[in-house]
Amino acid sequence: MRKTLTTVSQVNRPKTGAMKAFERNLEGVAHMLKASGREIALVKASAAKMVAFVKPLPDLKSEPARTKFIRSVTRFSKNLTTGVDRYNTIKMWQAVILVTCVEAYLQDVLTAAARVDKSLMSRSEQSVLYAEVVEAASLELLADDMRTRWARGWLNEGGPKAWISRLQKMGARGYAEDLGSRLELLWGIRHLVVHAAGIATADFVKRHSNFRAAVGQRIHFSNSDLTGFLNAVKEFVEPTEIFVLARWPSLIVHDVDAPLTKPS
Repeated sequence: MRKTLTTVSQVNRPKTGAMKAFERNLEGVAHMLKASGREIALVKASAAKMVAFVKPLPDLKSEPARTKFIRSVTRFSKNLTTGVDRYNTIKMWQAVILVTCVEAYLQDVLTAAARVDKSLMSRSEQSVLYAEVVEAASLELLADDMRTRWARGWLNEGGPKAWISRLQKMGARGYAEDLGSRLELLWGIRHLVVHAAGIATADFVKRHSNFRAAVGQRIHFSNSDLTGFLNAVKEFVEPTEIFVLARWPSLIVHDVDAPLTKPS
């Protein structure tokens, strides 16, 4: 899993400011991976203590011995339940962060593209209030706010499948045929975590019948599932970045700490 993150974030190639921000955000996911690893380490340590305690086959005939044994088993059970629950919670929120990072990347890169290519917003029917005009520090800042709104609206029109279709119409290539479906599952999980505390709804189970979920039960997914989500994100972001840089090469940001969207 950590290898996948490294592969995404350390490829030496020209990048947009949005991609640089995306890569830095993925480092946060890597930190969460370490945190989840610590939870598993604590569970293993608790299990080792339990094994060490019961291995000598303690004499349970006396009341004090039975009390001590029950107390140890109860403590281990509590530690196990808490550790596993924390581990699963961290994994679910990693899915939420991944979705947020992708959406932020796409919004930022579209905003930047609209800044250098006026044709992107040629059909935009946005309007601004008089108060927004008179309060704006400059016309360029007002225009930039409109570009951001346009990019946000672009994202709000459908999910990953719709985005891929629109990007392909714009000229992007390299997306796997089933990528939209894999990303839609990740977006569905994000929705459950944020809006239903991870409890599967009838709509989710119907939409993603191949995913292991039961209506009314909290969803769970494995490390291999999370790796699959990371790979799907990579398969979406990388071809999109290649397309953006090929069409708008002025969006390349050479300075790692440069502003995220302003071209030079």
